[in-house]
Amino acid sequence: MTREITTRMLGCADYEARWVDDSQMVQLTARGFLPCANHHAQLEKRLGATWEMVFYTQESCTENYSPFCLQALVMVEGKNDTMIVMDALGEQVIAIQPAKRAAPEEDSGPYIVYTRKSAVNVPDETYFIQPVGTKVLPIYSRTFGPANKADCDAFIATANDKFMVELDELHAKIERVEVGED
Repeated sequence: MTREITTRMLGCADYEARWVDDSQMVQLTARGFLPCANHHAQLEKRLGATWEMVFYTQESCTENYSPFCLQALVMVEGKNDTMIVMDALGEQVIAIQPAKRAAPEEDSGPYIVYTRKSAVNVPDETYFIQPVGTKVLPIYSRTFGPANKADCDAFIATANDKFMVELDELHAKIERVEVGED
């Protein structure tokens, strides 16, 4: 089998740069199209703070107009508000957009708080919330609800040590009955 010669050349794309949360990381995204299925697109780091949009092509072309989406996480130091990408159209200066904030979840109905069944005196129980009707593994027990999401969050946020001790004692008693110790 003979390998085809691969050529490296500058390509072009649409770019977006966005801060990741409140960190110094930026997610650089390049979206575009390749004319051939056997060609590849790549974002590559250059010296300094510059990136290159590169296409690796071969002499033969398996025609297939295919989209690509590349992403790179980049550490940005200082107070930079732009990134630079060199491509076939020249130097592209991309403004860094603010981080996307997660939209608050809608309260779409009643929820139940679950916790993992455990042996007596196990600290730091783990809670999680699921909509009513969601199937949950039997290793978890219903702890609070049904109630709206805000009330479930409030339940988790409050100190529930006394309740959790009682729940652990109840589970221990159930296990002893099932095993036949009582």
